[in-house]
Amino acid sequence: MGVFKRAYLYVTRKKVRSILLFLIMLVTGLFLLVGLSIRASAQKAADEVRKTMNTGLVLEMNPISGEHLFELAQNEDGEMERRLKVPLLTQSKLEQLLDIDGVCGFFSEMGHETLYTGLEVRPGGYSKELQQIEETDPQGLDESLRQSRLSDETYSHTNGFYLIEDGRWHPFFANGALELTQGRHIETGDYGKAVISEELAKMNGLQIGDRINSYNFDFITGERYGTAFESEIVGIFRINFEQDLSNWTSEDNIFANIIFADPNMRHWAQVEYNTHYGNDVLARESDRVISEVTLFVEDPLLLDSVKEQVLANDTVDWSYYSLKRYDHDYQAAAGPLRTMVKLSTVLAVIMAAGALAVLSLILTMWVRSRKREIGILASIGVKKQTTLAQFLLECCVVAAAAFLLAGLLAGPVTDVIGNGLAGMVSSPGSAQPFEVVIDQQSNVMVNKMPDAEVSLTYHLTPGTASGVFLTMLLVSVTSVVVSSMRVIRQKPRDILGGG
Repeated sequence: MGVFKRAYLYVTRKKVRSILLFLIMLVTGLFLLVGLSIRASAQKAADEVRKTMNTGLVLEMNPISGEHLFELAQNEDGEMERRLKVPLLTQSKLEQLLDIDGVCGFFSEMGHETLYTGLEVRPGGYSKELQQIEETDPQGLDESLRQSRLSDETYSHTNGFYLIEDGRWHPFFANGALELTQGRHIETGDYGKAVISEELAKMNGLQIGDRINSYNFDFITGERYGTAFESEIVGIFRINFEQDLSNWTSEDNIFANIIFADPNMRHWAQVEYNTHYGNDVLARESDRVISEVTLFVEDPLLLDSVKEQVLANDTVDWSYYSLKRYDHDYQAAAGPLRTMVKLSTVLAVIMAAGALAVLSLILTMWVRSRKREIGILASIGVKKQTTLAQFLLECCVVAAAAFLLAGLLAGPVTDVIGNGLAGMVSSPGSAQPFEVVIDQQSNVMVNKMPDAEVSLTYHLTPGTASGVFLTMLLVSVTSVVVSSMRVIRQKPRDILGGG
């Protein structure tokens, strides 16, 4: 009787054993297919998010006394100017960093100026406080409220100016919170340019080409002083979310009121301030010191490489700086997907490891229980290799049948388990796609919120299916070979005699 016929007869006659082995292999294959399919889909979605999100490296100067970093001296024109005592990052050195492979842009903000413009703005905390004063003292007779009234009148017509070099890479625009709808962004080399919101333009009848006059003022008294800084409107942006305002949100922190301007406003503001209060007026820096800059990287996977190349630039003493990742938007958007990758991996490993362990144990016990059969076959002259081939053929036939059914069930089972995992990792849901955070230093950040629901399409690839089938065969063949060889290598009389 040939090996194929013996294998067929054993599988069909030993129905209980064959069905048990079939079910174990079915569960093993099914959970491997499901887990790997969910993992592949979540990883693919996370990779797609990674390609669309801006990530980078933040270089931020540590808080160090200015006396340690700078010295004051007169320039050729007799003006006082700051001179570096240590090698810090400057505008010219920044150009070197922008040539690093993988760096696609940069964002360097020169801070935030709160200036009086006299424009109609969306009311904030100061407007509400002024309204309460006017309701309490409509005639303006209360001397104790006079100073607060004057201060609030100024603050309620202020705008927050964000001084930037290249508006394209400002985080608010980069993550989609703000969207340029008319004109252009602030660009390197601009002087006296501004980009305002659609709401601010509509409230004041402003358009591209119009000009805004801004004034410094005393932050305590509200008294305005000095000359105006004139800015030409070159762009208008739309706000893609509704900001959650409290009674304490000041006008300059309301997004409808913010204005993006070029860095030249900073030097003007400092000159006006120092002149008004009798301080030394410093000359404009010929090579501006960069206290903080974000280098945007094409791919988050390149962040470590870019960091190494940055630190390799020895024209800057990097001990004065701290380096950290800028990838909050990517982490927020891809967080649920990455969690799904981890959960599906754990699911596949635990379930498959358990099923494979049981499968290995069952096959080992199955082969050992056939010692008499092995002895009889050996005594009638059947070669050891032929007996082993029969056992392997039996196992492979059952494995193939189980895998085919597992492949048919994998689609609907993956949808059920995948949707369940997606529900577990999905956030409760947010009314807005962005979250505005104002820290204790009045720095405003706009963080992208993760999607409320994770929705994936699951596909079983030929590579995944082949890998699962080969894994099942490998475990089965290994178990059969190891268990069989311990018996087959004995002599027939020893096998039959129990030796």
